[in-house]
Amino acid sequence: MAEAQETTSAWALKVAQWPMATRIALLVLIPMLLLVSTGGLWLRGQMHRSLLDSFEQSLRDKAQRVGARLQRDAQGVLREAAGGADEFSAIYAGWYWRAEVGREVLRSRSLWDMDRLPTDDRPVPGSAVLHPATGPQQEPLLAFTVPVALGPSAAPVALTVYGPAAQLQSSVRQIDRNLLLAGWVLLALAGVLAWLQVRVGLAPLRRLEALLAALRDPQGAGGDVARHLAAPTGKDLQPLQNELSGLLAHNAHVVARARAHAVDLNHALKKPLALLSAQASAQPHVPSGEVRQQVEAMAQLVDRYQARTLSDALHAHPGAGGQAVDVRECAAQILHMMRRLHAAQELDWELADRAPGALLWRGERADLEEVLGNLLDNAGKWAASRVRLTLSLSSEGAHAGQPCLGLDVEDDGPGMTPEQLQAAGQRGVRFDESVQGSGLGLAIASQIAQAYGGQLQLYKSSAFRGLGVRLAMRGLAL
Repeated sequence: MAEAQETTSAWALKVAQWPMATRIALLVLIPMLLLVSTGGLWLRGQMHRSLLDSFEQSLRDKAQRVGARLQRDAQGVLREAAGGADEFSAIYAGWYWRAEVGREVLRSRSLWDMDRLPTDDRPVPGSAVLHPATGPQQEPLLAFTVPVALGPSAAPVALTVYGPAAQLQSSVRQIDRNLLLAGWVLLALAGVLAWLQVRVGLAPLRRLEALLAALRDPQGAGGDVARHLAAPTGKDLQPLQNELSGLLAHNAHVVARARAHAVDLNHALKKPLALLSAQASAQPHVPSGEVRQQVEAMAQLVDRYQARTLSDALHAHPGAGGQAVDVRECAAQILHMMRRLHAAQELDWELADRAPGALLWRGERADLEEVLGNLLDNAGKWAASRVRLTLSLSSEGAHAGQPCLGLDVEDDGPGMTPEQLQAAGQRGVRFDESVQGSGLGLAIASQIAQAYGGQLQLYKSSAFRGLGVRLAMRGLAL
């Protein structure tokens, strides 16, 4: 049973890999082949049976006419009453009859000196009473036997009537040829229709394929492709075409923004580099304070534009539908990394799990690690002794009644004033220059949350008296 299932699965996988045009053509041709073959065989049997029934009726009528002429004379010998000439009178005419009762045999004049004709015991296919036989000149015959009663006390006479089967066999062969020809014509017509269906039905897909391939052609006109993609192609493919058009426009926007960021970063770095070059040209020894100041400025510029690029890239795949991420396992790994990173501070890192059942999130694992890493690293820089990460199901930002993934990071540090809480999260904003960082951690976490349809909030932790960060993101796998 298991081997049969594996064979079926392997065959289904192979069929699924066939081209769409092949599958559509087979879906048309295979049912048509079954219909033509089944219908042709049924029609052939009906027509053969009709011809045999007609021939049987003819032999039955002739047997009735011959049986009416059979009689016994005064001596009790079986005789045929005198009558006019008929098809049984000419010698070897193809129509014969033979009457037999016991050892007494009477035959038609057409048989002449032939006593018995070779007859097959098996009936002809399609008839229960007709048997194939061979005539005096080796011609094919069909035989029909019927009992004839000559008197109430006399034994019945077995009367066998033979008729020529050549014309019947020719008609049967002609019917078979016509049916075979008609079947081939129907299959050829079905093949042509399947080809037309594939060509016409898949034409919009081929046009889309050609237009998308033109995007990779350096000589292609991207504007023309976008214009054609925006044109209507029908109700079936219009949703796909709209999605492709939107995806191309969005990708073009992301690429343009990335190029703009690269240009901005290039221009922004030129100023501190020019200052360092001027200082080095003016005097042989550049003050270390000046070098450190310009290097820090360049590092901040790199971090700022990297955060902008990350923000733009996130919008390319908000709420990715890949393999679900185990939030508990990911959070445990990040906490372990934070313990090693902030080992000198001897902090107590706590993981509080308030979510029932499995906690799976459909999104990019790198995004979840980026969020947890930024929030926990920020808390570790400010905490005095404790940091707690709480996993929960949040109703904030819920969509269509589905809860969100809730992440709360709390520390027992100095916290923030209301004014600082409002300013926190802005790119590059720092409240204490003595603490290492670029001021981008909360901003990046907020951008990731927004990309997944969530939000980030700052509050004063009631349990730890420090800063609390609550983040909610959609995409829970329920």
